[in-house]
Amino acid sequence: MYAELKQEFQSKGIPVDKVDFFDHPNFLRAEQFDDSYLVKFAKFVAEQTYSDEYLDKAEEIITGVCSVLSSELIENGREGACADIAGILSRILERKGVWSCCINGSSTIEFPKNSGEETTYFWAVDNTNVAAAHAWVFAPPFSIIDITLKQQPYTGNKKQFIPEIICIKDAENAISHVEDIISPEVVLQMNMQRVPKDRMLEFGASQLQQIQDSIPAKLVTIDETRIKYSPVAIFATDKSLPKIKTMKFSGLSPFQMYKQKIEKQVGKIT
Repeated sequence: MYAELKQEFQSKGIPVDKVDFFDHPNFLRAEQFDDSYLVKFAKFVAEQTYSDEYLDKAEEIITGVCSVLSSELIENGREGACADIAGILSRILERKGVWSCCINGSSTIEFPKNSGEETTYFWAVDNTNVAAAHAWVFAPPFSIIDITLKQQPYTGNKKQFIPEIICIKDAENAISHVEDIISPEVVLQMNMQRVPKDRMLEFGASQLQQIQDSIPAKLVTIDETRIKYSPVAIFATDKSLPKIKTMKFSGLSPFQMYKQKIEKQVGKIT
């Protein structure tokens, strides 16, 4: 698949040696005719071969950037910023030469049995106006990079069972079920429309299978809390880091924060 994708991109004049080649005019032109092109970019990132040297350095960079960005998010205090933070994180990683992609999807959180907390669902297909149920970043060697799951609005004591930073390299592959992806209200609507249950994911999350062929759902267990991450779509910010204005960190734009606290403090791929 990687060789086929590389050949396809190169045939369209897309420079596959650039970690942000989805910004290239030829990529954007091709995307106008094929709305799965961002998915193809994600599959390219997932399936290409990386040297041990690259993976070691990328891990060091990702860990350093996440430490700073997580602290800034906590200081900011905003909840539900997952898509904005994922986009900012990915744009920062690009500047460090790290391959990454942003994922929209569903998260199912099962809390420890003795916690008394009920399972929480972030459904990708729901009747709300939320742009993304949840969002995180995929960047080898990490299959899951998530610094916003704890910074969501919860009832009860749920937050105390969720880490501030989730960076997982190896996790158990999982199966995304209808209950993980589609809210009960939408399931009811689909039932009324006579959509068979075994086709609900096809109708509600049409790119799920294509994405999960390369970036499968993962089950992460941290201190008896079980989190299922189900990729449903790939997204990218349409602005470069200097132009992102969706968040402020102690009065600084994402780019200003990067310049002050990350650019010289965290290394890069050379």
